[in-house]
Amino acid sequence: MEFNYNNTKINVKQGFNEIGGNFIIIENKDNKVVFDQGIRFSRFKKFYNVNIQPSNALELRKLGIIPQSDEFNKIFISHLHLDHLGVLHLLNVGTSLYVPDKDIFNVFIEPYKESSNWTAYVSPPIGVNVMDIRDNGNEVLPLSVEHSAYPAYSLYYNNGDTRILYSGDFRLSSPLRFLDSDLHNRIHDKTLLEEYGEKGLDTDVLLVEGTNFSSATSPMQPHYFIEQINNIFDSHNNSLIMISVDPIDLEGLASLLLITKMKGKIPVFSGRRLIEMTNLWNSKFQLVDTAYQFEDKSIEFNIIDEEEILNSPQDYVIFTVKGNLINFGRRLSDASKGSVIISISTESKAESGEDENVEDNWYRALGFIIYRLRMSGHYYPYELKNILETIKPKKIIPIHTEATSVMCEYVKKLGYSCASPSYNSE
Repeated sequence: MEFNYNNTKINVKQGFNEIGGNFIIIENKDNKVVFDQGIRFSRFKKFYNVNIQPSNALELRKLGIIPQSDEFNKIFISHLHLDHLGVLHLLNVGTSLYVPDKDIFNVFIEPYKESSNWTAYVSPPIGVNVMDIRDNGNEVLPLSVEHSAYPAYSLYYNNGDTRILYSGDFRLSSPLRFLDSDLHNRIHDKTLLEEYGEKGLDTDVLLVEGTNFSSATSPMQPHYFIEQINNIFDSHNNSLIMISVDPIDLEGLASLLLITKMKGKIPVFSGRRLIEMTNLWNSKFQLVDTAYQFEDKSIEFNIIDEEEILNSPQDYVIFTVKGNLINFGRRLSDASKGSVIISISTESKAESGEDENVEDNWYRALGFIIYRLRMSGHYYPYELKNILETIKPKKIIPIHTEATSVMCEYVKKLGYSCASPSYNSE
């Protein structure tokens, strides 16, 4: 979908009137930049399932699941969720790929390099120049934001003709703010709105995500999320508690580890990606003093075996990724019945491509007590008013939402101009 402002063309190739898969090209006669190049999971699910998997990356492109991004020599990635990072396998040698943090990216991408399925295409080929987005020569100004992937950025771009702010995905608050403000401030020294105001920025066009405008049910507020986790821990104090988390949701993981420590329990990590990412977070922010892990290819914490945990389940909390909980329960069979599952979701199903029905069937079959909690990685619709009052854009383009018209009607009532596909500035 193309929009024009002054002499600048803003082409939202993916991410308009859909959640995820963002791919945005901004150009005038002198300059061109590309923001994100994500996987469209809503389209992915139309062609693939557990029995039918992608045969190669070119097939994904042919089906319109990933964009034609290899024609560009420079791409800026707002954060590492796959609906923004995308499939890097087809990028040309010499492409400059600006990622939120090069060191974190290298740890994050390593398991994809060894994957035996289609996710191997997420990894870039040799010859792609992966660089830290903060080292882009001031062409694009990254503004740190809170999100369910760390680090994450909004991207500010001034081509001399039009000043553009691409929000990426972001939220204004998280449980960590309430649990440990000092740790939160070490992770985020400034919020998006604080940094925007301090730098005295002005915006002509705001491309703003609206994920939660599409949500049929509102995600939990941070304080209520904390209350619910505390209630679960207290009510099942003598049971084994297992939590599924996203390894790159630093704030969510830190919040859960803090509560685990407050309750006098010891975290146990399972799964290579989670083990490696948690070790990285711990080296940067000292999240845990004492922790264990199960035997794995990657050894970052002291090893503990399952029998020891079953002998005193009240002492431990198992942290892992979705899917591993089911494998754990299948191995232990009757011994794990009555255990508690806390399944944490931060993203909508359209972003992640997840199908929870099969998981739920397994949890019930294994005798687990299930709690599904959603702590969103996105701002709440009522917070958009405050966002717009701070940024004061001349024109708004809703992205990353299935409720484009709803967002436009709302922002118009707030007194702002909202772009439709036919919009051209005078």
